Amino acid sequence: MIGKDGSRSDSSSSPPEGELDPARAPKEGKGVPFVVIGLIVCTLLAIGYIVFTPKETPLGKAASMVRSNKAASAVPLLEELVHQNPADVSVYPWLAQAYLATDRFAEGRTALDTAFRVRCQDVNLAPVVDSYSTFYQNHNHYEEAERLYNSALQVVKPAELANSRARMYLRWSEANLANGAIDSAVTHLSKAWQYADSLDEPLKSQVPHRLAECYRQLAALAETRDKDEEQAVAMLEKSLTVSDEPGTRIALAALYSKRRDTSKAIENYEIVCKQDANNLEVRHRLIDLLLAKKDLERAQEALTELVDKEKSFGNYELLASLNLKLQNYPGAVRSLEEAVSLKPEASISLLKQLLSTLNTWGAILVKENKAQEALSVKGHAERVAEQLAMLIKEQKKDEVKPEAAKTDKWNPGTPPISVISSRNWLVKGSLTPEGEIKIKNISGEAVSDLTLTAVFYDNTKRRTNGSVGLPVANPSSIAFAPGAERTLYFSCPNIVKDDHQLAVIIYWKGKLLQEFPVVKQH
Repeated sequence: MIGKDGSRSDSSSSPPEGELDPARAPKEGKGVPFVVIGLIVCTLLAIGYIVFTPKETPLGKAASMVRSNKAASAVPLLEELVHQNPADVSVYPWLAQAYLATDRFAEGRTALDTAFRVRCQDVNLAPVVDSYSTFYQNHNHYEEAERLYNSALQVVKPAELANSRARMYLRWSEANLANGAIDSAVTHLSKAWQYADSLDEPLKSQVPHRLAECYRQLAALAETRDKDEEQAVAMLEKSLTVSDEPGTRIALAALYSKRRDTSKAIENYEIVCKQDANNLEVRHRLIDLLLAKKDLERAQEALTELVDKEKSFGNYELLASLNLKLQNYPGAVRSLEEAVSLKPEASISLLKQLLSTLNTWGAILVKENKAQEALSVKGHAERVAEQLAMLIKEQKKDEVKPEAAKTDKWNPGTPPISVISSRNWLVKGSLTPEGEIKIKNISGEAVSDLTLTAVFYDNTKRRTNGSVGLPVANPSSIAFAPGAERTLYFSCPNIVKDDHQLAVIIYWKGKLLQEFPVVKQH
């Protein structure tokens, strides 16, 4: 805009001096209210902290000193607090802890007992009880630690002490076992089991395992030392109620077998086979018992499972025999062929048996009007016959002429038998080794009086650990026929150390026959 005097005026020019520019005034004062509010809030917070934060009490100060390992400095302060206000029961747990930390145990126990007597409900009481319990345990005063817990239960909730009580009883049981007090260990492990839910793994799972092991040890002592098989069975059955473990069932099955309770022995061995599929020794024992009971079908099933894991000539030979008795000709043929492949030197006798089996099977198929299957079996039999003829021909070439052959007569001064196989083992968790030998009459004569001796030898201690007689035949029993075979089972009459190296030595009339190691099953 142009004025009357010709000058140019601007509507946006500054206002007269002394007046505020409305457009600028708000910008200059924009942050002032926020700063003021911030200062007020900080001031209020500071005042609130000072007013409402409780001042550290003498007891709180003493407690902090005890936590900071300055118990010696805290003791006078705590003693003064007790003197000034005996009714303040929350002082006693801290005073007891401070006394314990400064090796003034007797005074500390008095303070702790006072806390029980005045029924102190302070949350810090349970940890102090645990500290005193640990002190007693470190000095092997487990009875006193147990009495302490019983006194503490007047005012402390059982759940607050459960974990430490379980650990105390576990530690007590370990001391019992170290001293050979198995009965006491069972008592204390049973009490630990009551509080096991408060423990963390793996310790929680170890409690029943340790208790079951103790019952097995008591069973072994009852059987070998006290000759009380009834008590041994009872202890093993009790072990199963705590923890169903293969070692317990194996020992129980051996006892039932010894007592001629074959059904219960079989039942326990079958359960072990399901629990531990790789325990081949148990499978052998199960098969032997099933055969003794003449339960051929179950024996055949068990043996079929065994050969999947242990392919041996003996297993297949026995399986072939069972299959033939059950008229399972396909199974018998397979078993005989496997036996031939594992023991070629026995091929001729096995092939004769295989040929006879095939011919019998073929004849049955013909009667059943199964022409195609019969034809297949006949072809199989022809191939076996050809193989057998070749082997017989080769054998005749190697035969010695009758006039040149010498006939060796058995000398009565030499053993009439030979040990053709042996299995000796110590089951995991067991304290009594077991063994089994298979013998054969090699004398060419019937033996009417024969007893062997199995000696258990501890190679670690270099001394015998018991022996058992193995009766084979006597004048009032059936004679041991020439060429016959027999299996003898035995167990050690004494308990052994599972970490020792063990062996079984077989004697005949005081003469060494053979020595075999004892295999530890893990």
